[in-house]
Amino acid sequence: MRGLVPGLGSPVPFLERLPGVYQDVADEDFLPRFLRAFDDSIAPTISTLDNLVAYVDPRLAPEDFVDWLGGWVDVAPDGAWTLEQRRAIVARAAMLHRGAGTLAGIREAVRLAAGPESEVSVDDNGGVAWSQQPGGALPGSDGTHVTVTATGAEHPDARRRIERVLRSVVPAHVPWTLLPALSEEAS
Repeated sequence: MRGLVPGLGSPVPFLERLPGVYQDVADEDFLPRFLRAFDDSIAPTISTLDNLVAYVDPRLAPEDFVDWLGGWVDVAPDGAWTLEQRRAIVARAAMLHRGAGTLAGIREAVRLAAGPESEVSVDDNGGVAWSQQPGGALPGSDGTHVTVTATGAEHPDARRRIERVLRSVVPAHVPWTLLPALSEEAS
């Protein structure tokens, strides 16, 4: 929440912006004190406007603004995501929306949701089939299906987070399966 910031001075004090005739009267005590109250209340607004670029850049924005920016790009924050994960997801959201439904887009979205150290693989059953024999049997299985394997998917919180992302990036008509990646000790 934004509000008064103790000690933050206004770059353009109201007293200095008054016509000269009022500044001459300003040596009395009332007018400077009266206008200082306005300077103190408007200084955070001026500071915010002067630094607006930092507020709309998810890599620089204050923590509460990162979630607000996420609403602009249709990213619902997850309480388990770290601040750095939320910043990365919001910053890459437009690219993720562009790649939604593609294997690369699904892989990137799951990797961001699972964490930067996670390993993610996405496989589909081809989606296209052809045969060298006219009218011959097509290879592969019938229908489409996406299989996602991700480290961390064995943990309930991470699995819930990844499943939520999969529901948003895998086309609605394509069934999917989420599998935990086998650890190196288990293989």
